[in-house]
Amino acid sequence: MRQASFVTKLGTTAELRPDAPDVILTSEPTLGATLRTKGRFYFLCEVARQQGTNSGADIAREVADLAKQEYYYDLSAGIEVSLRKALRQANRRAAQRLRDQRGRLVLHCACAVVVNNELYAARIGEAQVFLVRRARLFLPGDEPGELADFVHRTTTREAASLGGVADVLPDVWRQSVEPGDTLILASGALVEGLGAETLKNAAVTLHPRAAAEHLHNRAVADGVVGSIAALFVEITASTSAAGRVSPEPELTREPTEVVIADTIRTQVDSLWRKRPHLGGAIGAAAAPATKAVGKTVAVGFELMPRRAAPLPRHADTARDRSKRQRRAASFLAVALLLVGGIIGAVAYRDYQANRVNGDYQLAILSIENDLSAAQRAADRKPPDNATARERLDRAVVSLNEAARSPAASATRVAALREQIAALDDRISGVIVDLARVVDAQGKPATPGAKPTALIGNVNGLYAADPQGGRLWRIFGDPTQVLPVLEKGARGVGGPLLVVSQGEIVYTVDDQKHVIRAEGNGVADVTPEDSDTWKSVDAIAVFLSNLYVLDAASGQVWKHQSPDGVRFARAQGYLETPLPPGTGRSLAVDADIWIATTQGDVLRFRRLTTSFTATRVDFQTRWKDDPVKATAIQAIDAQRSIYLLDGPGKRVVQLTRDGTEVARFALPPNLDPPTAFYVSEGSRTIFTIHGSKIVATELRA
Repeated sequence: MRQASFVTKLGTTAELRPDAPDVILTSEPTLGATLRTKGRFYFLCEVARQQGTNSGADIAREVADLAKQEYYYDLSAGIEVSLRKALRQANRRAAQRLRDQRGRLVLHCACAVVVNNELYAARIGEAQVFLVRRARLFLPGDEPGELADFVHRTTTREAASLGGVADVLPDVWRQSVEPGDTLILASGALVEGLGAETLKNAAVTLHPRAAAEHLHNRAVADGVVGSIAALFVEITASTSAAGRVSPEPELTREPTEVVIADTIRTQVDSLWRKRPHLGGAIGAAAAPATKAVGKTVAVGFELMPRRAAPLPRHADTARDRSKRQRRAASFLAVALLLVGGIIGAVAYRDYQANRVNGDYQLAILSIENDLSAAQRAADRKPPDNATARERLDRAVVSLNEAARSPAASATRVAALREQIAALDDRISGVIVDLARVVDAQGKPATPGAKPTALIGNVNGLYAADPQGGRLWRIFGDPTQVLPVLEKGARGVGGPLLVVSQGEIVYTVDDQKHVIRAEGNGVADVTPEDSDTWKSVDAIAVFLSNLYVLDAASGQVWKHQSPDGVRFARAQGYLETPLPPGTGRSLAVDADIWIATTQGDVLRFRRLTTSFTATRVDFQTRWKDDPVKATAIQAIDAQRSIYLLDGPGKRVVQLTRDGTEVARFALPPNLDPPTAFYVSEGSRTIFTIHGSKIVATELRA
C-alpha cells in the first residue's frame, strides 16, 4: 500500500527572541530519498539555568548540530536506533562541555522525527513532546503506539537534564500520524508557567506561526521565568502529489472554431507574401512630398546665423615679443625647478631606502653573531648558560627592532625566531615540547597539548595530557616520544593523572576510570564503588594499594589490593577529613603526605591499633622565606621529600623531619610549572611548563 504524502507548517519562537540561548533546530530534506528514509528532524534544546556564564547558546547549538549530524549520518540502522544513538552522543557531548561549568548551566532537550506517516519522539530532561489530535493533547506513552493524556503523566524522565548523567539510554516513542495532527516541542519552563491547556488551545485555533507568537506574548505578559522556547509542527495531507504512471492521452477531434481560425490564418499569410509590390506603390505615391520636405530643410539651414568675418590683427612689436620671451623663460625656469625637486625627492627616497636596507642587513648580521655566540656557549662542557642567555636576550631585542623595519623579510624574521626558540629551549633544559610532536604525516599530533601530571620509572617518563587525549612515554637519547594510551582507543578517556609502581603505570582519565598499563597490556581496573569519589584530585599507589585524594569530600580513599589489579571497596583513610576543597597533591610512602591549596604540608600516619591515619605534627624549618607548596613527592626509596613551588618557580628538598636541605631554581623565562618528578638516581628534576617538559640538574 502506498504511503500517504504529508506537508508540514512550522511555527517557532526562535525568530521572536533571537538573543535567547535556546536552540530550535528543524531539518526538512529536499531530496526525496532522504525524506523517505530519514524523514524530517526537529530538535529543541532548552537552556534552563545560566548563572555567571554566556556559553549556554554555544553549547546548546553544538549539541543540536551533533544530534542532527549523528542521526542523518547512520544509514544502516533503523529510525529508532539512529535517533537513540544520536541522542546518546549529544548527551555525552553535553556532559563533557557542562563539566567545566560546575553546575552553572542546565540543559534539557526534546526531539521528534516524522518519517512518511510515522512519528518518533524522545526527550531528556524537563522539555516536553506533545501530540494534538482531534482537539485533545497527548503525551508519548510507555509503549510504542500508546497515547496518554497529559493529566495522567504516565511517562518518566530517564535523566534530570541533558548531560547530567554521562551515559543515558533514552526511550523512543513511535506513533502513526494523521492529517490534521499537530506536534509540539516545548520547554519545561513554558509548560510549567502557562500550562498544557494553553498550548493545546493555541495549536487548535491558530496557525503554527501565530500560535508560537501568541505563546511568546502570553509568557512575557505572565512573567514566565526561564526558557519559553516552543516549536509547532502542523501535519496536513499533500494535494500536489502526482501519480507514478501517467495515463495515455485520448484522441479527440479538433473543434469547428479551430478549423475556421486556421483557414483565415492561411489566407492572411498568402496576402502578406505580396507585400514588396505594395511597398513600391506606396514609395511612388510619396515622392512629391519627399522633395518638398527636402527643400524646406535646405531653406532652414540657410536662415541659420553664420560666423563673423575675422578682423585685422594689430602689428607685432618688439615689446610684445620681449614679453612673450620673458614669460616663456619664467615658465621654463619653474618647470626646471619642479623637475629638479622631483629628481631630488626620488634620489633622497632611494638613499633612505638603501640606508634602511643597510641598517636591516647589519641588524641581521648582529643577530646571527649573537646566536652563534650563544650556541658556542651552550656547547661548552659544562655549558655556560649565563653567557648564552645574555647573548640570546640581546638577539631577541635586536630581532624585535629589525622586525619593525620596512625592509624586513617576514620569512627571514620567522626563521630567526624559530632558531631563537629552539636555542632558548636548549638553554632552559627543554627535553620535549609535546605541542610540536608530529605524527606519521609530519603534522603536529596534538597542537593543543597541555600535560598535567608527570611520573618516571626505569622505562622513562610518563606524562598525562588531557588536552591532547594521550598518555605520553618519553625515553631514550636522543629523546623519543610515543603515546601509551590514546583517548577513544580501548575505551580510554583523556588521561588526567599518572602514577607508577615499579614498571606498572596507573592513570585516571576524565571519566574517573583507573587504567593499568604494563608492557603492551592495558586493563581497566576501576574499583566497583568508584562513584564514592566526589572528585579525583590526586592518586597514589603504594604496596599495590590505591589511594585517591577526594578534595570535594576532604577524604583520602584507600582501596586495598593483593595484586594491583583487583581493588577492594573504598575505605575512608583519614580519621578526620580535611575541609572540602583544601587537598591539592598526594604522596604516600610509609605515611600520607598532602599539600593543601594554602601551600601547607600535612602528614598523616596510621597507628598499629587503628585502621585509619591520624595527623601527626610536621613543622617545616626553612632556611629562607617560607615556601607555598603546590605539589609534593615522597617516595619510600628516596632519602628526601620534594616540594614544588609553582608561582616561585623552584623545587625545595626536605628531610622527612621537615628540615630544608636545598632549593633549586627553575628556568625563569618559562611558564610556571604545574607538575614535577625528581629522580635521585639521575640527579635530575623534571617539570612541566605549559606543553614543555624541562630537565633541571639536581645540584645545590
